[in-house]
Amino acid sequence: MSRLLEIGRVFIPRMMAYVLWSIVVLLGILSSHQIAAYPDGKVSAACSTMEPVHGTTAQTSAAPYSLQVSKTNYTNGDKITVTLQNTTSQLIEGFLIQARSGSSTTPLGYFEISGSDVQTLKCTTGASAVSHTSGAQKSSVKVTWVAPNSNISDIQLRATVVASEKIYWLNVLGPKLTYAGSSGCRLLVPGVLSVLLICVLCLM
Repeated sequence: MSRLLEIGRVFIPRMMAYVLWSIVVLLGILSSHQIAAYPDGKVSAACSTMEPVHGTTAQTSAAPYSLQVSKTNYTNGDKITVTLQNTTSQLIEGFLIQARSGSSTTPLGYFEISGSDVQTLKCTTGASAVSHTSGAQKSSVKVTWVAPNSNISDIQLRATVVASEKIYWLNVLGPKLTYAGSSGCRLLVPGVLSVLLICVLCLM
């Protein structure tokens, strides 16, 4: 009996130490997984909040980036060039770009891309967002946004931009886009005016 007690006094502390060590290792693995960025840009989990899980909060200073569009009005299905670019020496390590209306979290339209450093993501609908494909730093990103078939006049391109694992900015905004009518209607109006002019001339 005393022999068993002696073994227990030696074995149990070692067993408890092993269990505690295993727990610490497991927590470390889970923590590093949560803090780690998404170097491959597969950030679909951030579609709604557009906030990366980096174990820190977004910067509150003015973002050293700009989000520009090739024009500020659109018709149904229009293709607009969107350029995300640094405005200082701070480079872009990661990004997520969507088009939204007002405070809605639903992305609008879809994106077309070229090159291997950008990929489309399915956020609600296919290709409704774009992100990086690696952690390679860059000074600018250029994509094409295709406008939806809608008459929404407060659509705005917005981006989350990551400079490094612990440094990122939310709500890097582009200018608001104004709906200019459907392309079909724009083509129809000149045609109708031409017919009316011909009729007037014939009656004279």
